Amino acid sequence: MRIDIRNIFNEEKKSFKEIIEGKEEREEQTAESALEPTEPEPEPEEEPELCESEPESVPEVEPEPEPEPEEELVPEFVPESEPEIEQDTAPETEPEPELCEPESEQKTGFWKLYGSLVAIAAAFIVLLTAMFAYTTMVPREVTATIDGDKTKIITKEYTVKGFLEDEGIKYCDKDYLSTPPTGFIHDGMKFKLVHATDFKVTADGETAKCKSLEKTVGEALKDEGYKVRKHDIITPDIKTPLTQDMKIVVQRVDIKKITVNEKVKFKTINQDDVNMNEGETKVITEGKNGKDKVIYEVTYIDGKEASRKELSRENIKPVVDEIVAVGTRVNYNGKTYSRKLVVKAYSYTGGGTTAMGTRARVGEIAVDPSVIPLGTNVYIEGIGARRAEDTGGNIKGNTIDIYMATHAECVRWGVRYVTIYIE
Repeated sequence: MRIDIRNIFNEEKKSFKEIIEGKEEREEQTAESALEPTEPEPEPEEEPELCESEPESVPEVEPEPEPEPEEELVPEFVPESEPEIEQDTAPETEPEPELCEPESEQKTGFWKLYGSLVAIAAAFIVLLTAMFAYTTMVPREVTATIDGDKTKIITKEYTVKGFLEDEGIKYCDKDYLSTPPTGFIHDGMKFKLVHATDFKVTADGETAKCKSLEKTVGEALKDEGYKVRKHDIITPDIKTPLTQDMKIVVQRVDIKKITVNEKVKFKTINQDDVNMNEGETKVITEGKNGKDKVIYEVTYIDGKEASRKELSRENIKPVVDEIVAVGTRVNYNGKTYSRKLVVKAYSYTGGGTTAMGTRARVGEIAVDPSVIPLGTNVYIEGIGARRAEDTGGNIKGNTIDIYMATHAECVRWGVRYVTIYIE
């Protein structure tokens, strides 16, 4: 069976489905013709006419080679491995195949974009590996100065924190560390650690444990946030050097001025009255309390009053003292005396002249004229009647000196307390 290729290309474009259906029709016709008696198939007569049917304007064309059998052309359009095409509808347009870059070009683009990052990552991994090997396997010498004591130590630790923990050295945030705890250790490294001083502070009713690197009590209190006022009492003093486990006491001192009205109590004044018997009293003037306006400077320590100082006083209501008459008249041995006294009695002798100008003799005594006026007659229990005529440098108050006849009598008398009655 011959196919005119020119007619094929002159026909309208057909879909794969139309071509396949045309193939099936031709195969059916071939099968029917196979059932008919075999006769020599005459050559188609119209084939030359097809060549003549070309337009007149077309020049003569050399005879074209016969096309290959139809069975060889069909596989170019219908793949044998896709029989499902018969069930699909004809697509409007065939999708254009995607263009893919060659694999070598893709690899080249990847290295252009990410090659530097890959190189950096690889170098970083190598660096980390080297650092890990150095920090965990290579021993290093460290010079550590702990609270002034310098020590050289070989260690495999790679941070200051790890070194201190490995050596059992405790530290805290208050301590001074010349290198941060996270700092890396290298061979020949030097660092200092100064531990803060522990101390206790009692202030404002509370006791707290504190640490400080300061040198004195005052600086340490300031470092811990304690405010020391002008009048506060600090024990020990703020200039005292800070020592380990020291106990510091802060006493808060407040000084205030206050004004008060104070009652002033009256006094009772006793006056001897010889006209009244002993034991009898009589109020001559009634006493009345007064009132003063007083300004004090009061010092409080930790809220409690510690002292009070009077700054001024003004009397706003006068006081009236009470005067009481006290009877002093007594009866003794049938005789009346104005009063009696208990006195300390000495003795003296040797003659001479008394304060009244009389001769010193037995029967006169020396007295304090402010207590017993000169010339007053008295009666001394155990001695008898005597007269006050003399005075003495040591005779003051309720004291008398009795004149004796001899020195021996004075020795025997010595010093005694006696009761005397005054006329």
